[in-house]
Amino acid sequence: MNFEEIKEYWNSRAASDSTVQATTQDVYLRQIEATTLIRHISGLKGVHIGDFGCGDGRTTIQVAAQCPGRTFVGLDYSNAMIANARSITTEQGISQAVFKVHDVLQTTKEKFDIIYTTRCLINLPSFELQSQALQNIHGALNSGGYYLMIENFIEGQNNFNQLRKQFGLSEIPVRPHNLFFDKTELLKYIRGMFSVVVEENISSLYYIVSRIIYAKICQEQKLPVNYFDDHHRFASGLPFLGDYGPVRLVVLQKIL
Repeated sequence: MNFEEIKEYWNSRAASDSTVQATTQDVYLRQIEATTLIRHISGLKGVHIGDFGCGDGRTTIQVAAQCPGRTFVGLDYSNAMIANARSITTEQGISQAVFKVHDVLQTTKEKFDIIYTTRCLINLPSFELQSQALQNIHGALNSGGYYLMIENFIEGQNNFNQLRKQFGLSEIPVRPHNLFFDKTELLKYIRGMFSVVVEENISSLYYIVSRIIYAKICQEQKLPVNYFDDHHRFASGLPFLGDYGPVRLVVLQKIL
């Protein structure tokens, strides 16, 4: 899919679905992401925080509620997603988070102490566009600011698919609107822009339980996959060990 097709995909999805599964069917994976962000942001200095590619703002709102004394700005290129985010904000009476239509491929004059993304840049269809987004994020950070990058990486994707094969399960392909990062390529590109503070695979044990053990149970018992199943709920509380899932956190600090 090209850039405009991907943008239309998300606009259409937002227009047709305002539920908790509007941005991802796997709500417990999003919970892992939100909990991870809260833990790291709480330990960092900085009061003005940007969620680039915020979607319907549910993660922004949850993180903002757990990080008092800070302001949050959710940015997304989908008008429909931002409309949903503003609606949810009004319903929940949230005051510390605002939402704006903005494309990560465009520069912004607004400066942030912390910026984070959650599976945003993987929706850009080339590494050249992803690189442009990384440059814009770097430029939007204050000196010494932090970028919390929660994105999908092909290494973890390949590892858990190899494990699925061992259990007689088919591979899970990368979706047509996604382009996963190659970790080596990314780290080489950002050298001189950012220093790596923390790196952890936040999806490994979760994927082993949900995409392999639970998937095998569903296969043998001929059951449909249910993302609200207790296997997902309990697995979301497991520690981060191994490299058997695609979703990774990389905490980066802007080099002065």
